[in-house]
Amino acid sequence: MASFGLMQRTVHCPQPLVEERSSLVAGCSGRGLPVIQRQRRGVCSATNGVQRGRVLRRTAASPDVVSFVDPNDIRKPAAAAAGPTVDKVGVLLLNLGGPEKLEDVKPFLYNLFADPEIIRLPAAAQFLQPLLATIISTLRAPKSAEGYEAIGGGSPLRRITDEQAEALAQSLRAKGQPANVYVGMRYWHPYTEEALEHIKADGVTRLVILPLYPQFSISTSGSSLRLLESLFKSDRALKSLRHTVIPSWYQRRGYVSAMADLIVEELRKFRDVPSVELFFSAHGVPKSYVEEAGDPYKEEMEECVRLIMAEVKQRGFANTHTLAYQSRVGPAEWLKPYTDESIKELGQRGVKSLLAVPISFVSEHIETLEEIDMEYRELAEESGIRNWGRVPALNTNTAFINDLADAVMEALPYVGCLAGPTDSLVPLGDLEMLLQAYDRERRTLPSPVVMWEWGWTKSAETWNGRIAMIAIIIILALEAASGQSILKNLFLAE
Repeated sequence: MASFGLMQRTVHCPQPLVEERSSLVAGCSGRGLPVIQRQRRGVCSATNGVQRGRVLRRTAASPDVVSFVDPNDIRKPAAAAAGPTVDKVGVLLLNLGGPEKLEDVKPFLYNLFADPEIIRLPAAAQFLQPLLATIISTLRAPKSAEGYEAIGGGSPLRRITDEQAEALAQSLRAKGQPANVYVGMRYWHPYTEEALEHIKADGVTRLVILPLYPQFSISTSGSSLRLLESLFKSDRALKSLRHTVIPSWYQRRGYVSAMADLIVEELRKFRDVPSVELFFSAHGVPKSYVEEAGDPYKEEMEECVRLIMAEVKQRGFANTHTLAYQSRVGPAEWLKPYTDESIKELGQRGVKSLLAVPISFVSEHIETLEEIDMEYRELAEESGIRNWGRVPALNTNTAFINDLADAVMEALPYVGCLAGPTDSLVPLGDLEMLLQAYDRERRTLPSPVVMWEWGWTKSAETWNGRIAMIAIIIILALEAASGQSILKNLFLAE
């Protein structure tokens, strides 16, 4: 399995040169390069032509696409559809998605748990994934609907992501790089497939793929990229689309500075600022993702918090801090410490003031508005914490959006290259090479419950194993839906 901590990525890329969009300088496509090298070298070139001034327009037919249209362009639509004469840049923002109405909750949950990157089953049991997703979504929907009802009847994630797309398009234009910005959600509308149809229809020739997750994980960015890889391979038009992926950007100066701005602003609202504990709460992932599949998420998260704390301290705030992980599902061990347990421990240690920092989220949604603002705040009060605050998500924060625009512009010369100018643990690259680099073997993750092996003959062992596997999957589905360990309760009952 690839190890990211020791990799060095050295890529020589001179100043971008104008080129024909149908060709790339030899050695820049990333094809044929070793999946993992100690050093990667390539020579890159990309179109960097100057385009005429344009105005922002969001079309009714494509409400999730922010496009720039030249007001002086008198060509008829048919002529424009004949094919672009210049390089056309697109940016695809990837996000989780969320139910916009209460009736959307169950199908949204089904899409989530039907994703093989969320629940990885052994090859022999993959046919049970739809059944497992149906069971979990059916059992969890009522409780999840209560949470969405508490924040207004649906997730604001789509609206906020659309606003981020529009702000990013405006920032790129101001920096001299007009681009169409598209939104592709993994589990709800607008789906990634819908965004790709818009990208093809608009004749985009260079695409920067930008997951809106600061840190890379198999279960977030990785899932969306795996889907994109499949869609690119099955579509002739997309196969030839030059693209690059910015898999994570937690280490960028603009992002770190924007987070520090928000933290300092909220800290100053407390009466006794030095006593406030900065509580970074990140979305959790199963521990096996990190230990068995090489997910760099934990390492990137810890580095991200270190960078932000260093920036906060430079501004004169020497508060102590905690990093914990929230939103675990089922009986499997997830990254620790858990958010709920950490809050209780801080209360027991006498902490009276706590400032929650949602570190893996750049948009307000159910996990900030309901889980942190309601559930964890109530738990904090029960644990003896008297003063509570929460740092808002970045949303369309100007410094944050401008930094994303800079990231896009910096990535453009590396379209088609495996590596780029980044110190992230996961390098820039095209979909195929990037996915091979971080998860080449795509191992089946171990079951959270150890399976018994019994029987005296090979045939008997085979059937015993199959029966046990089905039973365990059913138990896992029930445990994931209820949040309680059925096996543990059975043992305690005895």
